[in-house]
Amino acid sequence: MPKFGRPYKVSKVTRRHIAREFDIGTLRTLKEGQREVELIEGIHVDERSIRKYLKTEHLETYLKQRMPDLTDDQKKARYNFAKKHLHWTCEDWKKVMFSDEVTFSRIDDRVSRHYYKRPEEKTLRPHHMKRAKQGGGGRMMVWGCVTYYGVGDASWIQGRINSEAYIEILHDYVFSSRDWYNIDPANFIFQHDNSSVHTAYIVRNYIRKSKIPIMEWPPNSPDLNIIETIWAYIKDRLYKYPKDAKDLNELWDRVQDIWAATPKDFIERLYKSMPAKMKAVVKSKGDHIKL
Repeated sequence: MPKFGRPYKVSKVTRRHIAREFDIGTLRTLKEGQREVELIEGIHVDERSIRKYLKTEHLETYLKQRMPDLTDDQKKARYNFAKKHLHWTCEDWKKVMFSDEVTFSRIDDRVSRHYYKRPEEKTLRPHHMKRAKQGGGGRMMVWGCVTYYGVGDASWIQGRINSEAYIEILHDYVFSSRDWYNIDPANFIFQHDNSSVHTAYIVRNYIRKSKIPIMEWPPNSPDLNIIETIWAYIKDRLYKYPKDAKDLNELWDRVQDIWAATPKDFIERLYKSMPAKMKAVVKSKGDHIKL
């Protein structure tokens, strides 16, 4: 008997894989499920589709997401930024090197208020519970940058990040990452957010003297920064190791391995998504977007 209704965009094998990964806890949020589908099949599906795949496999799928509030001024800045770049194509975005800092933990500490399991299952598995950190846990801050052509340098920031440390990072890694990919200096643009470290006077003075071309970036806009998705990709894989890193040195080795192996086509798709992001921000009048 023929089946009716719209066909699935995602193969049956991938749908079962997604459900299995949620069931065992290696995928924990709907966004992680979206990224997994994008990596496997190269297409974007919405969160509703992920819920549908999980429901088909008899997994509970409800997960409430929280987004930080944006002030009216922040929404206006985001709207103006998106409107200014509304007609940028992927070729234009290729000029931009995105950057950011992130914190990695030796033990998976990603926040999730919910987990996914079959209702009839009564046994609590490890990913159903919060894990207590023994021996101090261990965290590290990492700075990294990414270009359309591949990941740039990444640096383990040992100690506290301050203006002096950030200037060292800019000096050591920005132009070297640009030149590694033979990016034309005349077309190069560097992106970083508006954290107090990035906007300190001595940092701005160094940027001016070093002639680093900076993209004006709207406040509170991690949803527009490509590298945020790269960090999430690394965490997804970092916490799939069967055993936690024994110390920070081993954690750093793992981060570097995953960072260096980030698929180029994955990065390219993120850059190609930027025009759609600008349209979505304009449509939302500067509010957060879900892409």
